[in-house]
Amino acid sequence: MLQGPTSDHFSIGLLAPLSGVMGISGPSILNCALLAAEHTAERTGVPIALVVIDAGRGAAEAALVTRQLVNAGLVRGLVGAHTSDVRAAVSDVVADRLPYIFTPPHERDAGVPGTIFTGSGPRLQLQRPLEWIVAHHRVQRWALIGNDYIWPRQVHRTAGQLLRGLGQNVVMDRLVSLGSVDAERLLDEARASRAEAILLSLVGRDGITFQSVAAETGADQRFIRLSTALDENSLLSAGGDSSGLLYAAMPSFIQQEDERHQNLLAVYLKRFGASAPLPASYAEGCYEGVMLLSELWLSGLLGPTPGSTVKHPPASAAQQGAGVAGPPAASRLAIANENDLLVI
Repeated sequence: MLQGPTSDHFSIGLLAPLSGVMGISGPSILNCALLAAEHTAERTGVPIALVVIDAGRGAAEAALVTRQLVNAGLVRGLVGAHTSDVRAAVSDVVADRLPYIFTPPHERDAGVPGTIFTGSGPRLQLQRPLEWIVAHHRVQRWALIGNDYIWPRQVHRTAGQLLRGLGQNVVMDRLVSLGSVDAERLLDEARASRAEAILLSLVGRDGITFQSVAAETGADQRFIRLSTALDENSLLSAGGDSSGLLYAAMPSFIQQEDERHQNLLAVYLKRFGASAPLPASYAEGCYEGVMLLSELWLSGLLGPTPGSTVKHPPASAAQQGAGVAGPPAASRLAIANENDLLVI
């Protein structure tokens, strides 16, 4: 804010959860955003500045800081990897004044000017994983448990439709406030409803708490659990899982073997080391978001390019030749095996 707008670099507002329930994802999101910025700068010769906004401090504060940055002309675009309640507030502030790339799975909120969704909507995220679980497990009765904001609400609506289409019954539907999950009570309610499987849309620390309590009480051996917000960092924090009954539906997993993903993992490990937080799904999505915003800028769609010349277009470290972003892919399904998520 003191420096003011400058023309010698490209400034990106990065909305990352550095605190709050998704705070566990913050370090890896920052690393991947930094990796994308460094790679773009190396290829183009133009410095990329990341202006970090803590999206974990709530929708109102994130929107206020974003408004200040946008009004002052201090950022040319935004990339966000955080909860959708923050996304809705920031979208209202940004409108169509600059691009705002939102990278996690989302509720497919149509008609939002200026906001670019790169993650998958609930139907794309859930359909194939639910079909697989129903086909491979003898279950009929489902409990839906999630946080009480716009994305889990839409997940529950879509899941109900999909499960009914698969001949399943939803016997419990609960939404709880962010940061206040009572896992023992929820598991007791699931037992009382005679649910056989649980669909979880509890994010970050709330999901970690639920999985830990399930293991402590033996519920991990009773319920098939499918989480829409479980990555390797969260699984590790929950103490792992060896029940064979915990699944995750996410856009990507550390151990998936496609070349593009493995290239990104290799570059990340070289840059940050083996002890760095894992570049899990939310972080990888943020990497792609920063690369996409950089491509939009270099295409001339966001105004003139800083500096006299651009040496090379910013082909991403993940691909070294593949496209930076494309249509959202259906989520992969993985099963927890100790501290790993193994792609099915």
